[in-house]
Amino acid sequence: MSQSKFTETDTEAFYDAEDSLYRSFWDSEGSLHWGYFLDLTATPLEEFIPACQRWNEYMLDKSGITASSRVLDLGCGNGNTAVWLAEKTGCEVTGIDLSNVRISNALEKAQDYPSLRLQFQKASATNLPFEEGSFTHVWSQATLYHIHQRELALREIYRVLREGGIFLFDDLVTPTKQISQQARKYVYDRLLFEPTYSHSDYIDVLSQLGLMVLQSKNLSQHLHKSYELLSQLAKPQYPDLSAAYDKMCEAISAGELSWSFFFGEKVSSLRARLSWIYETNDPEKLEDKYDAWSRIYDAELDGPYRISPIKSARALAKILPNQDASILDAGAGTGMVGEALAELGYTNLTAIDLSEEMLEVARKKQVYKALYQDNLEAPLNCFTPDGFDAIIAVGVFTFGHAPPEALHNLDPLLKSGGYFVLTVRVDYHDNNKALHEVLKELSWSLISREEFTIFETESMYAMVFQKN
Repeated sequence: MSQSKFTETDTEAFYDAEDSLYRSFWDSEGSLHWGYFLDLTATPLEEFIPACQRWNEYMLDKSGITASSRVLDLGCGNGNTAVWLAEKTGCEVTGIDLSNVRISNALEKAQDYPSLRLQFQKASATNLPFEEGSFTHVWSQATLYHIHQRELALREIYRVLREGGIFLFDDLVTPTKQISQQARKYVYDRLLFEPTYSHSDYIDVLSQLGLMVLQSKNLSQHLHKSYELLSQLAKPQYPDLSAAYDKMCEAISAGELSWSFFFGEKVSSLRARLSWIYETNDPEKLEDKYDAWSRIYDAELDGPYRISPIKSARALAKILPNQDASILDAGAGTGMVGEALAELGYTNLTAIDLSEEMLEVARKKQVYKALYQDNLEAPLNCFTPDGFDAIIAVGVFTFGHAPPEALHNLDPLLKSGGYFVLTVRVDYHDNNKALHEVLKELSWSLISREEFTIFETESMYAMVFQKN
């Protein structure tokens, strides 16, 4: 991203000077949040502050913060949310902000709560004065758009989070690259920031850092409603500011400004991500994790893993020469198996996977005739019985993934005489009693088994069965 024309000094001066103004109509307690509304139609003015508190509650509900958590409140302002978090959960909260005025207010407020574990200090998000892995959570509201070296700040947040730590935040985003002069004047220049990431850009940047985005939410309508009400609240004392808020509503309606929420977990390396994936036993959590991993999955696994889909595809090709054969890629992920089959000339491929985001990556490769999101653990009603000449499942039946019993849901889809390629970890195969029992129950004959290695040390079997 290009260098911002604004500086931290500009932002600090802006908020030092504007604190009393915002207290006079936005929130007398000094909180500067937007609202999360139950009803986005007709909303009375008195609903604004409760909607702002509702947003705090929403984030806390997602956060998993407990009494044992150490939380960094990045852009803590006057300290209201930090106090609330500590009161609500008993957690330890450290708040930082650029504004001397607001940190002074927060320190003064903290004196009224001697039993709470609260600290406040003036600091920049681009140079956090904390050791690596200091916090279980980083919490931020309506702050990051003000940070002009945002990539540096995100790297610092990643650094001070411990492994498995949670980064949850909301921020203004820029949905389009084309910003009108009006939006620039009344939104970006007025608030001293440059057009920033889109919602999707944010997820890409966080993923590349190793902050896996498990949840995100577009809050554009709630931002519009917030400024609608703020315009009315400001109008009696500050008609010019009210008019600027009206212009912000126009920018939101035109898609030149939006508000998004992100929830990410620090998973710092490929090895850590593999453990993170394997430890999951809940299909919904597994889906969320693969959705989060989808953006970097291919780039990360291309070298150490791609041999698995290639070996599996070749194992099928040895006994299925018909390149028009109908093949189901069960647990297709981003389509690596589909690519390997397509390179061997196969054209009639269908994909099924738990993760829609993984399938979206696969869809762009244009190697599948159809793609379906579904859970292999349930009966697969999206397909007709005896519909496939072959089914291939690579890395799907493993720790924390589809259980061996799910093979019973795939078996009816395979034609009599059809082939099933099952590629699994050797340790999973050799020590899984349930897998051996299911394979005995199925009317399948083992034709071939090849052993190979992925991730340098992990042994795999590519096994080909024929349905009797």
